[in-house]
Amino acid sequence: MRAITYFQKTVYFPDKPEKKRFFARLQHGQWEPGTFRNIERLVDEKTTFIDIGGWIGVTPYWAAQIADNVITVEPDPVCFEILTEMKGVNTGEVELLNAALSQDDCLVLNSVGGGFGSSETSALIADDTGMVITAKTITVPDLQTMARTERLCFKIDIEGYEYKALDQFGAIDRKRTAGVLLAVHPQILAASLSGPALLRAIRTVAATARLIQSFHGFRLENPSAIWAAIRKSIARREFKGFDLLFVAK
Repeated sequence: MRAITYFQKTVYFPDKPEKKRFFARLQHGQWEPGTFRNIERLVDEKTTFIDIGGWIGVTPYWAAQIADNVITVEPDPVCFEILTEMKGVNTGEVELLNAALSQDDCLVLNSVGGGFGSSETSALIADDTGMVITAKTITVPDLQTMARTERLCFKIDIEGYEYKALDQFGAIDRKRTAGVLLAVHPQILAASLSGPALLRAIRTVAATARLIQSFHGFRLENPSAIWAAIRKSIARREFKGFDLLFVAK
C-alpha cells in the first residue's frame, strides 16, 4: 500500500503504477481542492457522509477521518475491489456498497476509457471495448435509512447519470442534510444524445436546468460555477463539466 497525504490527511492506496501522475497531483493539492474544503466545512463527528460514486477511495477514506461514518456507493467492479482492499488499512468507519444510485431494479453500466476501473464508468455512454455489467441499485431513501446519524452530507459524482436521477435528488431529506456536492457532466449527456449538434446542445442545456431545479429546498452556494462553465463551453465549443454545492437553507 502507498501512503498519500493530501489536504492534511493521509490515506493508504494500493500502489498502482498507472495512477502515478494522478497520485502526484493529489499529493500536491492540485486535484479538486474545493471538494475537500467543502467536505471539511460540512462534515463533522456527528455527520454521516454519503459518497455516491466512491471511485478509488480518494474522498470516502479522507472524509472518514472527519465524519462519524461514511457510506460509499460504487458499482464499478474494479473500483469496488480497490475500495475493499483499502478498508482494512485506513482509519474511520466506511461501509461499502457495490451498487448504483437508481430507482430501477438494476442499471446497465458501460466501460469508458478502455475498461472498468477508471473514473468514467457510465450508464449513458460506452467505449469501443463493449464491456458491460448489470449493477444492483440503491435509492436515496435506502441510504438515509442506513445512516447512523441525524446529520447527513452527500457527495454525488455519477458520470452523467445525475441527469437520470432527479427523482432521487428530490428524496434527499432537506432537514437532515447539511449539503450536497454535485458533479455535473453535460458533456456526457450530450454525447449520449442523437440528432443535430444544435438540437443536442439545446436538450443538454434544458436538462441541466431541470437537474439544478431538482435540488429545490437547498441553496445553491456557487452559481458562479455555472457561468464559468458556460464561458468555457462557448470558448472551446464543447460542453465542460462543473461542480455545484447545495447547502441547507
